[in-house]
Amino acid sequence: MIDVFGSVILSGVLGAQLVLTLVLLKGDICPGQRGRLHKVFWVLVIGWALVTPLYPFAALPFISLGIFSLRSKTGKTKSSGPIPVLYLSNAFGVLSLGVTLFQSSLSVALLMLLQVILVGAVTAHVLLIRARSRLQAFHRILPVAGLVAAMLMAAVMAIFGSFNVTDAMVQHIVACMGLVLVGTLVWALHLFRQVAPSLVQVFVAFALLFSASTVAISSMTAI
Repeated sequence: MIDVFGSVILSGVLGAQLVLTLVLLKGDICPGQRGRLHKVFWVLVIGWALVTPLYPFAALPFISLGIFSLRSKTGKTKSSGPIPVLYLSNAFGVLSLGVTLFQSSLSVALLMLLQVILVGAVTAHVLLIRARSRLQAFHRILPVAGLVAAMLMAAVMAIFGSFNVTDAMVQHIVACMGLVLVGTLVWALHLFRQVAPSLVQVFVAFALLFSASTVAISSMTAI
């Protein structure tokens, strides 16, 4: 049995963790940014903690990412912390997602995979802005990746929703697509205006896209 909120949180936390891992290892960041980035990993630790009662395998990335965060400096530092433990946490996160997908229907599994990109990217963007990251490329790449995932999610809902055309299903799809449309527009607002993204802007986009994702999962579990 899939928990709607839990499945979206699991997908989003895993996606965000993979993005932040990439930033930490490949990004050109100064010691101050590195310390602030280590701090926001605690948000992901909390995310894993929230889904552990629902999905027991989530305890593995929760414990390993907690160890990584505890052993990483949060002040100015050139050290990236115990990277092997972070890799292990990523692997455990993928395992947790895989077990959850195996227990899901095809439509829900496809949506969760897309939400790793959509919810994961917008979550990571919020955390990067909170960490005052100066990596401008991610301010462009993450919204574009989210837009592609949103379009694919709409296609999945349209295809599988056509198997069960009811008034309730149509309402779910319309609501989801409305939230996705507004959410992606808010998220990409800084690209149109050619300014730096604000934390409020991206957090609003996160709230809208998280809501859209829960509506999508809820509708597909009803098929």
